[in-house]
Amino acid sequence: MKLVSRTHQNYLIFVTEQLHKEYGTPADLALLQQFYSDLIFWITPVDLSATASLMRSGYSPKTKGRKPRDPSDMLRSTLLMTKLGMSVDDWVCALRTTPVYAILSGFAPGDTPGVGTFYDFFRRLWKASTPHKTGRRKRRLKKPRKKGKKNEKQEPKNPKITEKLVSRVLREEKIHYTPKEHDLLQHLFQTLFVLPSAAKGLLGDTRNFRVIGDGSPVATGARSYGKFLCDCRKTGNWKCDCKRQYADPDADWGWDSYRERYYYGRTLYMFCAADSPYNLPVYPRLFRASQHDTVSWVCGYRELRHWYPQWKLGEAILDSAHDALPIYTMLEHDDVSAIIDLNPRRSGKLVSGDITFGTDGVPVCPIGRKMINWGKNSKSFRNKWRCPAKVGKWECPHPCSESEYGRTVYTSTKDNPRFFPRIRRDSKEWTERYALRTGVERCIKRQKVDYKLESSRGRSSRHWNIRVYLIAMCQHADAWLEEAKKQNRLTSVAEWLKTIALMAA
Repeated sequence: MKLVSRTHQNYLIFVTEQLHKEYGTPADLALLQQFYSDLIFWITPVDLSATASLMRSGYSPKTKGRKPRDPSDMLRSTLLMTKLGMSVDDWVCALRTTPVYAILSGFAPGDTPGVGTFYDFFRRLWKASTPHKTGRRKRRLKKPRKKGKKNEKQEPKNPKITEKLVSRVLREEKIHYTPKEHDLLQHLFQTLFVLPSAAKGLLGDTRNFRVIGDGSPVATGARSYGKFLCDCRKTGNWKCDCKRQYADPDADWGWDSYRERYYYGRTLYMFCAADSPYNLPVYPRLFRASQHDTVSWVCGYRELRHWYPQWKLGEAILDSAHDALPIYTMLEHDDVSAIIDLNPRRSGKLVSGDITFGTDGVPVCPIGRKMINWGKNSKSFRNKWRCPAKVGKWECPHPCSESEYGRTVYTSTKDNPRFFPRIRRDSKEWTERYALRTGVERCIKRQKVDYKLESSRGRSSRHWNIRVYLIAMCQHADAWLEEAKKQNRLTSVAEWLKTIALMAA
């Protein structure tokens, strides 16, 4: 099969010619303007011409056989399907009955792909021979009995797992990356959407990139019981430990702290840009549902640095589920400022002689008064604290120093990055930075609510990864359309068609 692709300019010329042919009358143009203008301006600026070169390894180099569809057209059509919230079957029917959908996809009306062509395209997006990562036959995973509390995620089964992972990461001289099944999806997403968004300034400063990470439950459409392969039920044993066959063998049980219930599926861990006005994702990652967020962060963070080596990470903004000393240590090793909320269950107390420290990292003198910050060394991240009595010019009932200057205490991020982060927890700057963390929740909300991620009820890792990445691509395209509207760069459909025709001439 010989892979043939066209440039984005040729695609735009094709769209204008076909729209003039199918919707040439003033009434038809008014119909396009009323019902399809947003969709036209949403998909046509997205340059997908590099899709063929990125997916070339998924196609046979032999010249014999049927000519394949242009991968850029297939990806564009799949994005339109995701945007409109249709299934593959409904979308194939819409392509055949609504010419504008076929034209915007890059297909001539009357010559559109069938259902099998789309599923064949999906198989090429997944770098594995099967849609699952593991075998379909395994022993049943029992639903845990111990429940957590409201908004409190369960602790990992191995309390030392985060420390072990971080110590292994820090021993590596270079970032070690094992190829994953979703690598092609990430490569397409990064090349065609993330990097163009960064060039448009929609991700903030990539020379000092601020990243937010958080996980969210994604329930699978498969049953947790599996299919019996043994004859134990004939003897009355319905709770045997024999292997069963599962429609989604990669799913397992996880705790949904928001809904206070267990779910069977995966965890969607999202990395997004903190400085993006549209809360744009840069690396979506699916993990096991039972995996704790600290483990997901360590694994995903190293993969993020592998995919974006040219970016300089400046800050990591995370919630209290990530409040673990090994994570602070890893971020300090990479010269990344940690903006992580303290977990009340792990906060504890830090004492140095007769000086104690509050949960905000501020030293408290022997009489119980907070000491006053007196500046910091921005290079070594070392803060100076003075006696509140000497600064406030009042008499202390129990002075702990005979010095006229008063007692002085120094705190350094190097000594304890968890209690003494680079930005003081009691400062206004900390509050403003940590407030950006809700951006990742809005990003996940776009996936799960606006684009109805879980409505398809998929049953394989391939399905869920493709769906998550397609929605992430749509999020970037949505942002580009909003930017065009803000800058008043959108015209009517008729004027847009004239502009493209003049460019072609």
